Amino acid sequence: MKFRKTICSILLLIIVCLCGCTTSPDHVIKEVNIQKLNKKAQTFVQTINDRNGLFLYSLINEDQFLIVKYSTVVQGDEAKYLSNITAEIADRILIINIEEMGTDKYDDDRLNKTRIFQLPNEKDYDNIQIFKNGEETMIDSVGV
Repeated sequence: MKFRKTICSILLLIIVCLCGCTTSPDHVIKEVNIQKLNKKAQTFVQTINDRNGLFLYSLINEDQFLIVKYSTVVQGDEAKYLSNITAEIADRILIINIEEMGTDKYDDDRLNKTRIFQLPNEKDYDNIQIFKNGEETMIDSVGV
């Protein structure tokens, strides 16, 4: 009986440790609103207000943010928007996967939104790789 309790306790401890050690890709980055940013970062977001793209705001020893913007559309073209974003850290590389969708309905609520994501501590990774709809892409601009 004592042996069974010991085995059950050990198994329970192992399960708790394994659950605590895994990092879900959904929790590697988190979306924040512009009010969470410091004044310098808010100013950077305002300077890119009329541009589309992926922007990184990064200062040494401060939080890093990925800004995803789809603010302008040429009349007649498909309007793009961010459908989904996930991230994970593998081999000291922060891998960000972006799913971009499009619509021809310019009054769609998903359009013209600035989405800001806080990245993990830069000490956790050495490089950033970004994939948009499965294809590797680059950051359009970095604010410092």
